[in-house]
Amino acid sequence: MELKLVDNFDSYSQKTSKNSKKTQKKLKKKKSYRVDMRMPDGTRISKNFPRKYDADTFRAKLILQKENYVQTGCAVNYDFTVKEYSVKWYDTEVKNRKAVKTQSSYLADIKKYIIPCLGSLKLINISFTHARKLENLLLSTGKSNRTVNRIMMTFRAIMNDAYNSNVISKNGVKNYPRLREHKKELSYWSKEEVAKFLTSTKDSPLYNLYLVTLNTGLRLGEVLGLCWDRVNFQSNQLVISRSLSREGLKETTKGHETRYIPMNELVKNALLRERSRGYESNFVFAKADGSPLSYEHLTIRMFRVDIEASGCPRIRFHDLRHTFASHFMMNGGNIYTLQHLLGHKDIKTTMIYAHLDKKFLSEASNVVQFS
Repeated sequence: MELKLVDNFDSYSQKTSKNSKKTQKKLKKKKSYRVDMRMPDGTRISKNFPRKYDADTFRAKLILQKENYVQTGCAVNYDFTVKEYSVKWYDTEVKNRKAVKTQSSYLADIKKYIIPCLGSLKLINISFTHARKLENLLLSTGKSNRTVNRIMMTFRAIMNDAYNSNVISKNGVKNYPRLREHKKELSYWSKEEVAKFLTSTKDSPLYNLYLVTLNTGLRLGEVLGLCWDRVNFQSNQLVISRSLSREGLKETTKGHETRYIPMNELVKNALLRERSRGYESNFVFAKADGSPLSYEHLTIRMFRVDIEASGCPRIRFHDLRHTFASHFMMNGGNIYTLQHLLGHKDIKTTMIYAHLDKKFLSEASNVVQFS
């Protein structure tokens, strides 16, 4: 069916009286400009403005929205509030589609910050000013720039979805700038500290797991989710395609890509020792009953206890990954090779490891000497 635009009410009217000069003079001060237009979806929009400029601007916006309807076949929704669309976006784009932790994070952003601050406003009227209002509110509560940027990212995602779904004809917060974040200093162990830790944990049931992590840079979920069908002793490769999280085993990694990690002799021998335990389990690192190791139990109880017993500086389990990456670069590794080994999609993420410790910087200072 051919689309027909109905615009029978498109007009300007000036309310003036043709009666007496006295009445005419009195009403002249109250002159207004009216925009009355029928939209393609049948909605009639009628509004008065005290200035002709405002009326012209509003009319131009309506014409633009009508043209958008012709091109996309979708009419702009003037009634959606930020609250209504945020809930809709969460239910359709986030719920049951993202990781449980991610769902909780988005829901908290919407309920705690976005709705209380902007929920009652019309989606179509949102602008940079409103985004700034939300940002200032978050900063006033003492949140870090990193946290504020994360919450603002949720808000921008909602607005982007509304625009891409043709609910609004213009995204009022497109290209809204991020706050500058203070870079965190990476925590990683020195070569001596790694040796001290491994010596201390020689008899620990997690020794082989620690050894594999420090020699491959795998994430904790990837180590825990590693199964024997992904270990190839002939080609000396690990196929990283699964991840074990608090919600269970997933047939994907954080980067949603399968990658192949070479095994050195230390890693290969560690895995052979695990196989010799004789556990009936698909998981490489498992309990005696064959079930996978607990995510929280390993990080909060066992790993922390082993660190304290070793006397090494306290770090997170994820910092073992930082330790691998940092020493990979300090020993002459290639940044693009490291990107593949770590499974980073963006080289910018890997570039945080393109640094050298004080010893290497000291040696570098002697490369160029002018006298």
